[in-house]
Amino acid sequence: MNAKTAHCFPGISLAVPALVLVFLCAAVFPSQAFGAALSMDVWPENTTVLHNSDGTSNIQIRIIAPEEILIDDRPPLNLSLVLDRSGSMADSGKISYVIKAAHMFVNRMGPEDILSIVTYDNRVRVPVSARKVRNREVFHRAIDELYPEGRTYLSGGLEEGFRQVRRNFRRGYVNRVILLSDGLANVGVTNSHQLKKRTSTMYEDGISVSTFGMGLDFDEDLLSSMACSGGGTYHYISRPGDILAALGREFQMASRTVASGVRIIIRPLGGCRFESTPGHHWKMEKDTAVIRLGDLSAGESRTLMARINVPTESVGALNVADVSLRYQNSVTGNADRQDPGVIKLSVVGDPDVHRENLNREVKGTNVVIESSVMMNEAARKVDEGDKDGALSIIKKVLGSLESAPQSDAVKAEAQRVQDYSMDLERLEEMAPTEQEEMQKEMKYKNYQELYQQ
Repeated sequence: MNAKTAHCFPGISLAVPALVLVFLCAAVFPSQAFGAALSMDVWPENTTVLHNSDGTSNIQIRIIAPEEILIDDRPPLNLSLVLDRSGSMADSGKISYVIKAAHMFVNRMGPEDILSIVTYDNRVRVPVSARKVRNREVFHRAIDELYPEGRTYLSGGLEEGFRQVRRNFRRGYVNRVILLSDGLANVGVTNSHQLKKRTSTMYEDGISVSTFGMGLDFDEDLLSSMACSGGGTYHYISRPGDILAALGREFQMASRTVASGVRIIIRPLGGCRFESTPGHHWKMEKDTAVIRLGDLSAGESRTLMARINVPTESVGALNVADVSLRYQNSVTGNADRQDPGVIKLSVVGDPDVHRENLNREVKGTNVVIESSVMMNEAARKVDEGDKDGALSIIKKVLGSLESAPQSDAVKAEAQRVQDYSMDLERLEEMAPTEQEEMQKEMKYKNYQELYQQ
């Protein structure tokens, strides 16, 4: 019997005497909600902690949305399509591809779905205010009249999109702003912290934000952070023609949303302390950590690692933390929850026992997540002109990957990091556009590994 089987069935013990294992498992503690219920698996990297060690324990939490939902069960949509029509959209025919993609988007919506079209350059326009998509020609005519001019009033477009969605805000709908930009915000609010805070506030009000960055001149750090704090998805569009497929994916994800406002709640027990979730933002509410994961569509999953500090002065079993799940069920409209149980670990004095209870699969996942977080830092070093600092980080990452259990995911991550390291060796020979594309590709892959597993 492997360790994972024993975790799910606490009545079955391993050969190690008195070893208390995790019983937090969706197979044993299924959600009681009807409809599109999420499932949650929780596995420790190691079911033991060494006596008198630093007490750090890594816990993998995976949230899985059901794969199949009936077409009649799909939630109605309340969306605002916010399109950049600044002068740079004339380059490489970007505006023509956006027009094609917007026509496709309208054609895929149903007559009971709600849509608005918002555009922005120096100022904000609303060619079509929020309404049900019953007369598609109104939308198509407005889209055909798009033309590029002016600067980039991104914050104004965002706020108008928010207003349009809020006018028809309803529980049970997917309420979302979909924002596209190809350049830097240079009119209105341009501070990234303020824009990120605004999308976070939107999401707390029930309206998610997805972002599309097109070309090489937009701020990928801004758009990805806006999507993360706004509960939506960030898309990087390197070639203008790819906008059709990307906007199509966003429509599919929105129309197949099964849960919104997904939150993981971690309450440490017995002197244990929550430390972090690498790559994810969290907030403490008294002694409880709240981690927001955004919206999930059918078949999607999210995997993160929670670091919890365990007191190791005494040998024996410990109740480490309660982990629960909260979300709005988009199929039933209900506020659902899942409280599977308590994470239990054991403090042991024998290093051999500790080594034997390592979950190699979870260890590999943890190393890949840590790699993505550190590679974001390496990419920032490159942006700042600190190539040596980036290479120093990469060296540490490769050492960690090489010492980890060698799964396919770990090997693929090591190859990705090595490729980036080789690119940096010829950084000075690259044209500025090649450097920019390299950076955006690296950061986008980091984003996907952290937020779209």
